[in-house]
Amino acid sequence: MRPAKSTFRTLILVAACALVASSCGGTVADPKEYGDVNTENKGYYGNLMYGCTGVQAINGEYSDVTLESVDYCNCIFEGLKETVPFSDARDFDKYQATAKAGEIEIPKNIQAVQEKCGTSN
Repeated sequence: MRPAKSTFRTLILVAACALVASSCGGTVADPKEYGDVNTENKGYYGNLMYGCTGVQAINGEYSDVTLESVDYCNCIFEGLKETVPFSDARDFDKYQATAKAGEIEIPKNIQAVQEKCGTSN
């Protein structure tokens, strides 16, 4: 069983990512790969960082984050890129964008990345 704080953090992260994914529908093309770390709020990294931190980079900086720490979110991105096929991450993003919060099942490979990154704060 996962600790309550970890489960809560996961649900917040998932919900935030769903919000970002759904709000970008008509204006930004769906990323086709993980891409690279950037501070221009572009691609999968930009979407993930916005969903994870709750803020977009301004002048290359993530300031006054409202959700998870920048280090934690970078760890998630790097872990996904290194160990999870992009198609798995993309499919999970689409799934959790429409699933009810209490019914979201996190794939084991994505959950392993979250556990490796540990706690945010």
